[in-house]
Amino acid sequence: MTATQTPWFSALAPYVERDDLVVELANPFLTPTGERVDSVPSVFMRFPMWRGAPFVDDLGKKTAAMIDLDGEHLFAELAILRLLERDGWEGRWIHTTSKGEISTYLIDWRDVSRQEQRSRPIQHDGARALLYAIADRSGNRYNGCWSLFAWRENSYAFFEAKRQNAKEKESLKPAQAAWVRAALSLRQQLMTARDFCLVQWDYRTGARD
Repeated sequence: MTATQTPWFSALAPYVERDDLVVELANPFLTPTGERVDSVPSVFMRFPMWRGAPFVDDLGKKTAAMIDLDGEHLFAELAILRLLERDGWEGRWIHTTSKGEISTYLIDWRDVSRQEQRSRPIQHDGARALLYAIADRSGNRYNGCWSLFAWRENSYAFFEAKRQNAKEKESLKPAQAAWVRAALSLRQQLMTARDFCLVQWDYRTGARD
């Protein structure tokens, strides 16, 4: 399975440099239908670098919070969301607390402190129900929930973004892997392994660092 076979790939494709990466799971498992899941897709993307002033609050990401997408200053998660939105998807950048609860659902990041950011709860009934069902199934609430959740009609996808050079051997944190397992172990099969993607990314060659 490669990223090109996924429903979300065409949205990200203009910025994808490598589409042949996968993330192998440390503990493969079988879904209720008997399908063996041993990996999820990964891509490597390059984005233009924002050359204006940094955010007032960059969540400690510093230069990893300096993407320029058509003149908009963005974090990687929101840059991915913007590309998905152009292709008819909707989504949220999900922030969780140390206790495993969701603190904010974001669709943008204003140049103010994190406490002043506007949370936009999910209105899509199917997406909201799926997110709750995975959290309930995981037994660990939203710990491990992937940072970007997107949906288009009855299709759903989760993304994680890591600024780094493309790595053929990448791994998930145990909680992230547990979230995949919970999502794919639901009795109602709404997702498959191809609906997860670890986005490895960096700036376009020549951008200052």
